[in-house]
Amino acid sequence: MQPKPVEQATLVFPAAHPDGREYLDVSRERDERVVAASSVWDAELAAEAGELVMLPYVDDPEFPARFMALVKQHNVVRVYAPVAAAYSWLQRFIADKRLPLRLIGSSPIKREIERFDRLMAKVSSWRGFIDQCAGGKCDLSDIEIAAVFRMSVNIYGESNEQKIAAMMAIFGSAPKGDVVEVGSLVGKSASVLALLARRYHVGNVLAIDPWQAAAATQHDSPETVRVGLVNEWRWDVPLLDFAVNTYPIGYGSFNCLQQESVRGCEIYKRDKAVESPTFGRTEYQGRIAVMHIDGNHDYAQVKLDCEAWLPLLDRNGWLILDDYLWVHGDGPRRVGDALLEQRSADIACAFECGKALFIKFGG
Repeated sequence: MQPKPVEQATLVFPAAHPDGREYLDVSRERDERVVAASSVWDAELAAEAGELVMLPYVDDPEFPARFMALVKQHNVVRVYAPVAAAYSWLQRFIADKRLPLRLIGSSPIKREIERFDRLMAKVSSWRGFIDQCAGGKCDLSDIEIAAVFRMSVNIYGESNEQKIAAMMAIFGSAPKGDVVEVGSLVGKSASVLALLARRYHVGNVLAIDPWQAAAATQHDSPETVRVGLVNEWRWDVPLLDFAVNTYPIGYGSFNCLQQESVRGCEIYKRDKAVESPTFGRTEYQGRIAVMHIDGNHDYAQVKLDCEAWLPLLDRNGWLILDDYLWVHGDGPRRVGDALLEQRSADIACAFECGKALFIKFGG
């Protein structure tokens, strides 16, 4: 009886690299057979992978023979090599020996160049839009715009590129004052606000969020949003994740307040300062230059947020009302439409962008 042939496999080497670990995680989801190999022992990785094969470094004289033995033993047909030196060596070796192996993707160096080129192409595609939203030429350089996009794309959140582009555009016309966000989750938009506030010397930034399941429950929305998304979170994580994401750009001119919106407003007005373990003490002016409302989207809550905070907005300030166009409810839309009607005489300009409503007061 013939032995059953070994299923084809993908070799991940070096698997201890962060990109190698990520490949292993994804491969489990698609039931791909993988062999993890490394030149440095990692007990945690070995436990996660089930087996960690040890290989010498690629410049070791023993590497070719050890590599070929592993390929034959495990029926390896593909190789994912996330380290540039390993990829370069394997690319030459496979070509010289005409091996029936496929290196997955391009080299890590080439991938980084391609990633940069895609980023700058994105900047070019949004440049005209940003200038238009700025009411002329936005004075952010292409490198600055690229930095905002690069930073924000690496933070979890639902602020899309169009909204972030518009956020970049409005800061050039913002007055001096505080920048306040209600509803921050893990800090995607808060990080953008912090970078732009620092770039334009607008003022210090305050992020307010209860980071609690009860406050996140949106009663006006379908069950998927009202219950499903809320229950997916482990609620000890978001505040800590927020701190990790915002600390690099925020420290020194940024803080957070773990409170519901109205109570947070009372503290802000009373103290004009916030202190937290992560960010220390931050002073505020008590006058808001840019206000981003992105908390609970129930109509009653959005209305409360606006009633509490808008009296503190500078007469020439900007309001960003998130999810003005939202498939899961109309709370922000109803509040935004009422604002547009009731305060039309005070509005210099208003536009919808990236599902958010942007209002510049001072009309």
